[in-house]
Amino acid sequence: MNERKFIHVDMDSFFVSVELLDAPHLVGRPVAVGGTAAERGVISTANYLAREFGVRSGLATATAQRLCPELVLLPTRFEVYEAVTRKLDAIFRRYTDKVEFLSLDEASLEVTGQSAFNGSATHMAVHIRAVIEQELGLTASAGVAPLKYLAKIASEVQKPNGLFVIVPKDVRGFLDELDVRKIPGVGPKTYAVLENLGCRQCKHVTEEKIPLLMRYLGVHGFYVWERCQGIEEQEERVTQIKSIGIERTLPFDCHDFSSCLQELDRLLEGLRERVAEMGNDYLIIKNLVKLKFSDFSISSTEAASNTLSQETVTALCRLLWDTRREGRSVRLIGLSVKVKRKIQDDIQLELPW
Repeated sequence: MNERKFIHVDMDSFFVSVELLDAPHLVGRPVAVGGTAAERGVISTANYLAREFGVRSGLATATAQRLCPELVLLPTRFEVYEAVTRKLDAIFRRYTDKVEFLSLDEASLEVTGQSAFNGSATHMAVHIRAVIEQELGLTASAGVAPLKYLAKIASEVQKPNGLFVIVPKDVRGFLDELDVRKIPGVGPKTYAVLENLGCRQCKHVTEEKIPLLMRYLGVHGFYVWERCQGIEEQEERVTQIKSIGIERTLPFDCHDFSSCLQELDRLLEGLRERVAEMGNDYLIIKNLVKLKFSDFSISSTEAASNTLSQETVTALCRLLWDTRREGRSVRLIGLSVKVKRKIQDDIQLELPW
């Protein structure tokens, strides 16, 4: 079977970079996009100058402004960013139809069997980054690898405005030295377990550790072992999965479930409009609800559903409220769906990296 080839493209401080196209006089200054401190807002994106002060995505705006008094805060303009994302999508589809957006600023491209640049994923990635800069005035980092999750990890190695390639023969060596916290799905709680088992790098997550991983992490432990070995389940070639979501930081903390439901209903209406814009080529496969609590911790849950169901999202929200809240108030509510689109499979060809 031919090696699969993936390119992961991650735009550099996307929201801020788009804003600077309209405000070039702010270039060279620490800039962030997000809600105001007065509205209890949070930072959506910060440029690299602001990050030097500790400003990062998800940080309360009030805290960000304390860390960086010179910070220039710009309001979020999702309609502008979505328009740029559509242009990115058009660029990516010059090379492959297998494009999966993980968010507005991040996408995975499978280029297995594509004819551009004699099938070289590396050359395609170089060209894609150059086209983005030439046509949109933005920079992107990219990773190239024979596995989707490794391409995503690789895209972070040379950020910002860089490219990192993992060819098949180097996969094992790259993984051996990789910090397990880089593996998708390894959060603080999972890492605490892995660290207690002496598994700080992927090379430490050996086959002999599987019984302990399963004991302490359940099925997720086997998933971690697979990723540390360079094993990735192949998604159905006929399906393209993506997520569409909407969220809102509340002007005041929500202390009762009825108020939470009122906000959820508003989000539901907005998300239905976005889903309708996707057209008839997409099918909903999951509903997801996310709550951020007063201590900034986040919990989410999902359920299979072939519609955007008010009953389903209400039940999910109730589940989070009853089992994860622990007396805390809610400051943000998020709602999203996962959808899939059927696409035609490409003919596989023996082509170089």
